[in-house]
Parts: sequence; structure tokens; C-alpha cells
Amino acid sequence: MIKIVFHPQTKKFLKKITRQDLVQVIKKIEQLQKNPFDKQLDIKKLATKGNSYRLRIGKIRVIYEIDFKKNILYIYDIDFRGNIY
Repeated sequence: MIKIVFHPQTKKFLKKITRQDLVQVIKKIEQLQKNPFDKQLDIKKLATKGNSYRLRIGKIRVIYEIDFKKNILYIYDIDFRGNIY
């Protein structure tokens, strides 16, 4: 299983959002952990950033990278759509 590493800034964001949004984000991240390229998830490769991907969860976006050699999913940004790009 892939290990998840959160950037400290992402934890601050997760503390600020509603409980309902938090549950939804955690559920999707767990799904991402099991299968990083699940067709049911709204994932898009970011053109501007090397090996980065975007996961869309309603109005919230999760920006992450996957290191298959180390088996790590590094989540380095979570924010609302208007603030993240």
C-alpha cells in the first residue's frame, strides 16, 4: 500500500473546513491511496508541474505527486478551486 505524506500547510486547511467536507476529502484520499489512477476519481495530470496530479472533490482541489520507487503519495496542497491555481 502507498504511504501518504501531507505537507504541513495541508493539515492547516483540513482543520478549517467543515466536518462534511473533511469526511469527503479523507474518503477520496483513501480511495486514491488504494488505486492512484482509479477511473471513478476526477484526476487530471497537471501540465505545468512535472509529475503532479490534481484530484477534484467538489470545490476542493488536492494537488499531489506519486513516487513509485519509494511508494509514497505526497499531498502538497489542498485548497478551494479559486485559491489553488
